[in-house]
Amino acid sequence: MGDRSVRVRPDDLAWRQTGDEIVVLDLAASVFHALNASGALMWERLADWTTAGELAGELVSRYRLSAAAAARDVARFLKACADAGLLDIRPEP
Repeated sequence: MGDRSVRVRPDDLAWRQTGDEIVVLDLAASVFHALNASGALMWERLADWTTAGELAGELVSRYRLSAAAAARDVARFLKACADAGLLDIRPEP
C-alpha cells in the first residue's frame, strides 16, 4: 500500500468501542472483526484519510515502538483490513 491515503470504507460498516478495543461488523459480509488496543487506535485514525506513515507515527508515539516495528505492524494491519474489504484506498495521482 506504500504511503497512499486510506480510510475505513464509509458504507455497510458498524463499530463499537468496548474499553480499549473495537468490534467491527461488516454488514455487507456479515462478519465481525475484533481489534485490540493498537488496532483500535489505528481504526479510529482511519475514520478519515490517513497514510501508513501517519499510523506508524501514532504507534511510535503511543506505544514507544521503534519506527521499523511500527511500520511492520501498520503494514500487517492495513493488509488484513484491505484483504477483508474494509478500506478505501485513494488512487495514486
